[in-house]
Amino acid sequence: MRVLSLLAIAFLAACAEAPPADAPQADASGEALYTCPMHPHYISTDRDGTCPICGMDLVPVSGAPAPSSNGITVPSEIIQTIGVRTETVRRIPLQKTLRAFGTVEASERLESAVASRIEGWVKDLAVSAEGDVVEAGDVLYRIFSPDLVAAQQDLLTALASGDDRRIEATRKRLLSLGMQAPAIAAVERSREAIERIPVLADASGVVARLSVRNGDYIRPGAQVVVLQSYSDVWVIADIPESDLHLVREGISAALHFPSAPSHPAEGTVDYVYPTVDPASRTGKLRIVVANPSGRLRPGAYADIRLETEEVSALAIPSDAILRDSRGAHVVLALGEGRFTSRQVQTGLTANGMTAITEGLSEGDRIVASGQFLLDSEVRLREGFARLDSVKADADTPLAEIPVDAQTLAQIDHYPDMALYLHEALTQRYAIDHLFLQPVIDLGDSLLARYGQTRLGPILKAGQDALRKAQEAKDSDALAAALRELMLAIRPWLTEGAPSHYEEAGLTLYHGGGDLFWLQEGGPPSNPYGTGIAHIIEWPEVSANVVENRPRAIDPHANH
Repeated sequence: MRVLSLLAIAFLAACAEAPPADAPQADASGEALYTCPMHPHYISTDRDGTCPICGMDLVPVSGAPAPSSNGITVPSEIIQTIGVRTETVRRIPLQKTLRAFGTVEASERLESAVASRIEGWVKDLAVSAEGDVVEAGDVLYRIFSPDLVAAQQDLLTALASGDDRRIEATRKRLLSLGMQAPAIAAVERSREAIERIPVLADASGVVARLSVRNGDYIRPGAQVVVLQSYSDVWVIADIPESDLHLVREGISAALHFPSAPSHPAEGTVDYVYPTVDPASRTGKLRIVVANPSGRLRPGAYADIRLETEEVSALAIPSDAILRDSRGAHVVLALGEGRFTSRQVQTGLTANGMTAITEGLSEGDRIVASGQFLLDSEVRLREGFARLDSVKADADTPLAEIPVDAQTLAQIDHYPDMALYLHEALTQRYAIDHLFLQPVIDLGDSLLARYGQTRLGPILKAGQDALRKAQEAKDSDALAAALRELMLAIRPWLTEGAPSHYEEAGLTLYHGGGDLFWLQEGGPPSNPYGTGIAHIIEWPEVSANVVENRPRAIDPHANH
């Protein structure tokens, strides 16, 4: 523990030794350097240049470079000391193995009940107890029925007459009274009535229940015997609620039976029950297993292994994921010793890898070892940023929230994306999803400083709208994302810095209802289709820009 503490102290000290934030940076020749507020890894000596990635005006480089306000830069020697190891986010096939226990049960599909269709007395009962084995066609019992004896005499009379229509009618009458076809055929062959009529088994099985004895008087509908076949059995397994969504009907299962260790078997998931036990938080599934030898007995335990369907997913080592009250997050390696924290949504975990459903892209590099110290430092920086970055609260009007020129330029990326989506819809071209991700990432750092103000919900809703734009598959979905983005940022446009956007040459249009859009000059072009287009006049309100005046945004940035 002492070694780890010394490493942590050395790490934090090294990170804290960065030059002061207001110290100008220069290259080896002493020439001033300039960078993009949103893409600080881009460095240029052109004072009046713009960022080739997003089109923003460059600003002087101050202090150590950092990817964002919530990132850190770590010297290479410290990276080696704390053993930082990175992994690439890649798409791999994932398949999870589920383990469960279950019990063997008789298959209800192989159960058959024999009920009497004849009124009479049971004679010559061939099965005497539960467990007797019966084959299809065996005589179960014989029954004496005066009504059937009389009906047989009618059949014999018809046979003697040679009248085919009468013969067929008497046959049908015997069938309706419950006499089986083999018994009727025997009467026709022998030309003699059968006093004790045999009742044959329609299916093979083992006697599960026997309801009558020799000499009993039974009526039509009375249950006589229940036969159960064990050629197939069911295994009912309990699966944790969290894994139920991974199980599909038709997948195979490997089973081991402690009561029959030499009888390993494979089965197929036949049914996933639609309910969950509120006490154990488990669901049930039914597995059909072949049992030709009959060694698998109802009530026996089964050890079950299920291989879920293989899925292709973006995945990272499970050990790289950090979890706390904020949820799951990782430390993202941006190159050149720069690191930042990123919230993620996780999915399937299998074989030491965890699928990432949201928050990372293929090719990103994450820290798989040493991420605890890096994440602690990132969170420490965020805490200081929240303490001294903004002197405002949830009651401060938008126009009175203090922002500097660089921060205003960062917020400008939200209306910039609104211009981009408008242009894509009206000029009918597909957006590049990569253009939207930097703005979504930038929102995290802005929320770290302004989350407690009225600007926080605007930034968060704007992020959500941009994520929907990334997922849009057609123009209707993209238009819906633009509508949500405009509803999110409209309070900032009209109450926060309207004078700033008026100076930038932007026009805010209202298309009726909750439809709004931004344009830069030209006649109005409704991105939601044909309809009205009313200009909303910019209020005479200026943002509370500290230290220097804001720069006008570039409406063509990110195009």
